Amino acid sequence: MSWSRDVGAVALADFRERSRTSKLIVIPVVLAYFAKLVTVDSTLVVGNTYTGVPTAAWYGGLVAGIGTTVLLLFGYPLIHGSIAHDRTTNVAEFVASAPLSNSSYLVGKWLSNFTLLAVVTGLLFGATVVSFLLQGTGPFNPVDMGAPFILLTLPTMAVVSAAGVCFETLDTLRGTGGTVLYFLLAIVGVIGSIPPESPVDLTGLVALRQSMASSIAAQYPGFEGSIISFAYTDTATDMEMFRWAGLSVGSALLSRVPIFVITGGLLGVSVLSFDRFDDTQTWSLGLFDHGSSDAEATAELLSPPLTELSRSGSDGDISLASVTTRRFHLRRVFIAELKMALRGHRRLWYAGMIVALVSAAVAPLKSLRSIVIPIALLLPLPVWSQLGAREQIHRTQELIFATSNPLRLLAVSYLVGISVGTAVISPALVRYVLIGSSTGLLGAVTAVLFLPAAALAAGIWSGRPTLFEIGYLVAWYLGPMNGLGLFDYVGATQPPGSIDIQIGYLVAAVVALIIASIGRQRQLA
Repeated sequence: MSWSRDVGAVALADFRERSRTSKLIVIPVVLAYFAKLVTVDSTLVVGNTYTGVPTAAWYGGLVAGIGTTVLLLFGYPLIHGSIAHDRTTNVAEFVASAPLSNSSYLVGKWLSNFTLLAVVTGLLFGATVVSFLLQGTGPFNPVDMGAPFILLTLPTMAVVSAAGVCFETLDTLRGTGGTVLYFLLAIVGVIGSIPPESPVDLTGLVALRQSMASSIAAQYPGFEGSIISFAYTDTATDMEMFRWAGLSVGSALLSRVPIFVITGGLLGVSVLSFDRFDDTQTWSLGLFDHGSSDAEATAELLSPPLTELSRSGSDGDISLASVTTRRFHLRRVFIAELKMALRGHRRLWYAGMIVALVSAAVAPLKSLRSIVIPIALLLPLPVWSQLGAREQIHRTQELIFATSNPLRLLAVSYLVGISVGTAVISPALVRYVLIGSSTGLLGAVTAVLFLPAAALAAGIWSGRPTLFEIGYLVAWYLGPMNGLGLFDYVGATQPPGSIDIQIGYLVAAVVALIIASIGRQRQLA
């Protein structure tokens, strides 16, 4: 009873802390639009030929199928950072000295993560109900509609919640490196749900396809008995209609057993690796992680040397310079911001920057836009993701904003982001200029202008780097790497001579900067 009480207390306190932020207000709006996009503006095509009668069960499967995949990717930014928040708010000292076991603390954090994602799932279910009442057919059956969310989405959210806890207890995975690894594992999970007999159905699509295949076979004797293709489209015509009865509870739960095992395994690793906030014996190795925290880098940049303090202290009281905001030294601030952006990374990160520069200088021209530049622009990810969020993470807003104009600092941060991005692909830019390739040059410059702007907007409004990290990785995977034009921020798939994508992303960069400025003004209010 004491252990469960401790778990509940940690979960309740953590969830209350998260629920107080006004940033969560935007989630219902996004989910309502997502439900409309899936149910009203799209059609689920099963096996290239069939689609379901829009009953309550069909609406539940329709939204839960794609919603689970989306939350698998974007649920991580919502829950990541809970343990880090305890570190930065000095709660860690109380936890370390409290009569609270590691398992009760970590399971409580997991339960808080899961509760938050369960609320998001409930809001998505509510948006689905509204869409069905407006567009659906037949009686409203909340059990049939809610079954896919309960049996498929919630177990996946348990895995996401456990991953959030596990990655924060491993020093190697606390930062950007952990986000990159999570994204790669999530993509593997999505791809693993494509084969009809996949043993680990992380997205629930295998269970949905098998259930729908049984319904189609019962209503269409000529059906072959298996479903390979499963797609959402807005151009479906002449589809065969079938009535889906909904998920079978027994088979759905059986397909979730590996998910429960993965959840337990992640929590077990968390308990074994948790250092109880003792950072004196940690080690890490990662391409994207910082060797020292941004707070330490900031302190080293801004504080006077220890010897100076010692000399001052020997003569009596320490005199401090008066605070003033009358003059803004752009060059000095830019250099300080650039130092904070570039220092403290792993040696492997600097080696990666050198490899990117060499590749941009010697790679064939045809591969620059499609391979070299997109991969090289992944290296500034740990720098860009801190833009706008660093002050909130380390709680230095009042200190920094009191001594400098916040909007000017915002502009300097953006210039630093542009500078780092430009530097890593500078040989490619020079080559484009020399051969007169305006399209290639515009695509690369557009990416360098847009990505830091998006990072600033995401960092200021979310207060965390994870949102931009996941969003950027998704866009990178779908756009330059897989040719989805909407996300192709470098224009790798754009026809020769066309600049539509570049214009769109340049406009998006301006919009992102406006959103970031509004967010910064809101922070000052």
